[in-house]
Amino acid sequence: MKKSYLLLFTCFCLLFFTEAFSQSKIKPFHAGIYQGGIVTQVAFGTDFEKQYFGELRFTASDVLNYPFGVEGYFNRNLKRTDWYNIHLGVMLGVMEFGNVRAGLPLGVTIKPIEGHRNFGVLLEATPNFFIDNGFGLRGNLGIRYSFGG
Repeated sequence: MKKSYLLLFTCFCLLFFTEAFSQSKIKPFHAGIYQGGIVTQVAFGTDFEKQYFGELRFTASDVLNYPFGVEGYFNRNLKRTDWYNIHLGVMLGVMEFGNVRAGLPLGVTIKPIEGHRNFGVLLEATPNFFIDNGFGLRGNLGIRYSFGG
């Protein structure tokens, strides 16, 4: 039963992002890779320079038998400058064995190369709640790149 929820959630997210990326008003999109302890995430999302942006992250761990997970992020940039963006959002995710997670990510994207603002370094902290396992705090460090625009 829990696997059917995971499949349904994954299909919904893929359909949502496929439809979102096909709309010209939200292009360009970005891709990123983030490291948070033993868990690496691969991400695809809308333009992180916009006031509101979304992201879909997939677990990509090198730990044997680590459960696969999918998380959807919906963020608002609180401050945008040429050098950095500060964002706050909502995260909803599900793991392979049915664990559901919700969180409030707070992050900063630093754009360190003056002539190439499409490249960013992400620093993010996400207090989160597992429905079955209680509270946690995850920190992510990674890189992201915005294509197009």
